[in-house]
Amino acid sequence: MKKWFIILFATLVLNVIIFNYVFSKGEFVIGSTSYIAKDAPIVEERLPFYMGYGLHWGGFGKPTLTNVTLIKHDGTELNEVDLQLSVTSMIDKMGVTGVIDEDFAIEEGYINEYLPVENYKVEDNFMLVFRVELHDANYENNISHLIIEYKNFGFRQQQIMEFEGFFKGLE
Repeated sequence: MKKWFIILFATLVLNVIIFNYVFSKGEFVIGSTSYIAKDAPIVEERLPFYMGYGLHWGGFGKPTLTNVTLIKHDGTELNEVDLQLSVTSMIDKMGVTGVIDEDFAIEEGYINEYLPVENYKVEDNFMLVFRVELHDANYENNISHLIIEYKNFGFRQQQIMEFEGFFKGLE
């Protein structure tokens, strides 16, 4: 009896390890990116704008996003009280956002098609959109990474991706 219990337990543990290994191997890949010049009129006027990034899920299952976080070069998170830059992440269910100003997004009804990142069920390809508002004209591109937190098959996971920021022409 003890022998069967040990075999059963070992088989169960092995199955859990294999399941976790196989189903945790998926990853998000950035397929399209958006940038804006720091000297663009909308940036110089410090008006809010939206930037879309096409992502693809390559793996088993359909993960559910729980959070998206931007990380600065110094390793800290970009948050709501940042004095230089405000960023809010969302999902564009139409998948059409490139770089647009907030007035255009409102006029065209894009705002109504944006969904919160939290609890978004990823199908395959999706558009991650950031609402960006520059507060400081002396802002330097200090964002280095993007962290995507998600659940897949009940397991909480995260992926850290390199992210070059929103502005081109800055060092």
